[in-house]
Amino acid sequence: EKPEDKAEEPQAEAKEEEEKAPEKEEPPQEAQPEAAAEEQKPAEQPEQTELPEQPEQREEGKQLEQSEQPAQTEQPEQTEQPEQTEQPEQTEKADTVEPEQELADPLSSEEREALTRLRMHEPEVAKLRAEAAELRRNGSQSGPELRSFCEAASRVEATLQLEEALLEREAVSSQAEWPAQDLKEARRLMSALDAWEAALMKGKAVLSMEADGGAICSSLGAVLDSFRQLKQAESQAQAGDCAAVQHADMGIAGKATALRPLLEALLDKALELKGDALQDLRLHLQSLPEGRKQTLRELQVDLPEIPLAGQKVARMLDEAFPESSEAQVDAGAEELRELDPAQLWQAVHAGDESSGQSRDAFGKSMLWHAIAFNHHSLARYILDEFPPGSADGIEVDEVHQRKGDTLLHLLCMSRPFNEEAAAIFKRLASKSPPAVFQKVNAAGLTFLEIAAATMNFWVLTFVLKNFQVQAKALVCNGMAPLRRLLQAMTPPSPPLGYEPPPGFPQHFRVASMLQQDPAGLVPYADVAFDVGPNRQGVATGRFLAHRVVVVAQSPVLFEMLEQLPMNELPKEKIHAAVVRIDERISQEVWRSVLQFMYQGTLHPEHCAYLKDIGKCVELLRAVLLYKLPEPLLRLAQSYLFPMLPGSSPSHALQVFALCASDENKGNKDLQAVCTGAAWVLLHHAHTIFEDIEATDLCESLTRVVQALEQSVFATPEQRPTVQDHLEQSMHMVPQDLLSQTLSATTRGFGTGYSVQDDYLSHSGFRAAGWSGGY
Repeated sequence: EKPEDKAEEPQAEAKEEEEKAPEKEEPPQEAQPEAAAEEQKPAEQPEQTELPEQPEQREEGKQLEQSEQPAQTEQPEQTEQPEQTEQPEQTEKADTVEPEQELADPLSSEEREALTRLRMHEPEVAKLRAEAAELRRNGSQSGPELRSFCEAASRVEATLQLEEALLEREAVSSQAEWPAQDLKEARRLMSALDAWEAALMKGKAVLSMEADGGAICSSLGAVLDSFRQLKQAESQAQAGDCAAVQHADMGIAGKATALRPLLEALLDKALELKGDALQDLRLHLQSLPEGRKQTLRELQVDLPEIPLAGQKVARMLDEAFPESSEAQVDAGAEELRELDPAQLWQAVHAGDESSGQSRDAFGKSMLWHAIAFNHHSLARYILDEFPPGSADGIEVDEVHQRKGDTLLHLLCMSRPFNEEAAAIFKRLASKSPPAVFQKVNAAGLTFLEIAAATMNFWVLTFVLKNFQVQAKALVCNGMAPLRRLLQAMTPPSPPLGYEPPPGFPQHFRVASMLQQDPAGLVPYADVAFDVGPNRQGVATGRFLAHRVVVVAQSPVLFEMLEQLPMNELPKEKIHAAVVRIDERISQEVWRSVLQFMYQGTLHPEHCAYLKDIGKCVELLRAVLLYKLPEPLLRLAQSYLFPMLPGSSPSHALQVFALCASDENKGNKDLQAVCTGAAWVLLHHAHTIFEDIEATDLCESLTRVVQALEQSVFATPEQRPTVQDHLEQSMHMVPQDLLSQTLSATTRGFGTGYSVQDDYLSHSGFRAAGWSGGY
């Protein structure tokens, strides 16, 4: 068949193939001993013998035509045959090679596309690899660290526009060094963590809804399952070989602490169910899977015992009809089941209204239910009908059988804590014995700690004002209960930083007035400040100054100097008014005050005492007692505030006493340092007030609590500008054109002014009784 096909091909094509034949004859040459002159002929013969053999051996497997082909080499058609057979041979080789190459390529088209995109975004991928390496090096991988790693990977994947499953393929992850295994394990942990957080949020939402058995049971199961799965995921990660999560810490202990109150609240919420819903809940709790029961046991949460329907009703009927038959009891129970649901709840849960001491099947009184369900109006009615102390009055020392809470605990957890709740708290606290105040519930908390943790400032203030003895026992019990208030609050913000004012312009050389003249006198000095503690009735230091300078910057000194007489000072040889500075202010601090008054600025590097918290307290005292300019207040606060946490509580007590005094109460400029001092006092309240009388302790702590309450609920106000302070310092004196011009001049020249000489340091006058002067 093949020779016929070859004969039918066009002759022109045969000629073209004939021209190309010598070039194509060279590759398939075989080793032969013939001479070079006869190279063409033998070259054609092996081609003619091999080429027909190959297709025939592939298609028919015959070798009989090998002897016939050499005879046809002289014919022109035979020259076409090898040329024509070479072409299909080459095409066959190409056809056979291409599929072999495709099979040998280990990457698919989408994998090659993924690698191309990964190379295009190599910086982002390299950063992710660095994060994975950091996780492997860490001795512990926390939940936030793993979440940050997963979020960074998601952002890179969004940039690459590639799916997670494609990046996890071995061909892609190995060549691009994509941390696929690390991401897989981290995402598995985050998935379990997200499920737990979602179940937790759902449980909290159920608490704010009306009691629904299905929702409560579903939420309870979801919380327990998600917590167990999170623990299992953490254990598997720690037992695996992935270094990025091998030391994963999901904070299981802290989450168990947060989960326990939620589970107890859900169980208490379930007890609000009535009738068939309550019985369905009982069956559900009895049929809980063993895994959920094990989780409850690990969390130390006890399941409530829900009595069967009709048990209490039957017991009541047995007491009313002791000789009745079983049929009569069943009939009576059926009659009670047909009552109004509210009446049935009253009969089963609260019993008879003839006594305030009646309890339901769970040992809870009517008053307890009223407070727990925020029916404060009903609770006040019960208190009015059954006042504590009467024969049928309510029992103020009632305690929850499982949780150990008292009525005071319950009220502190009321949401909202409104005026009615406060009125009930007053009445119960006034009738409660001391043991109720000190009662610790199953979680180890007193009612005062719950009030502090929920920032219930009203309860804290009420107890401190009205129950001093019980309050001291609660505060100084070694458990530092008031620290819970600090944990619930936002830490105080630092005060504004101090920037030295520009100072007076160079031509306004007020400080040069302190230089002594040739006679050793200070010209025009008419004020003498006696500073420091007394020694034999005389102050240890005396500083001379000028009335016009100091009264312009202190309204307190202005009033004092208006009333003080002028005295002859023989030693200084001047007539001056003597001002006794508070003994708690040292000479070093008062010197810096005078330096500011005479130069208009004060540089911190010139005040070495600013590293001493005691001296900073003295500066604050001087500023507040004599109402000195506001820059000095900023200087004192900016250096005092960061030293308060690590200082002695006595310094914090001094600072708070200054800021909370009647003169400075409500001063917004003091809020930062006042709040900081209050924090230190509450942090150490259980130790620093231990030896103080209960009355003094409660008075001090009341001020501290009120200051913190003010810092929490005070509305932020816009701070006055520098020009506002300038106008306020004029003490209500109208601004004239000259003073406005001087203000503008101070601002214009002040920016380029620097203090080149401290005239106070070189004034030459000596303090009486203090050798060496400055």
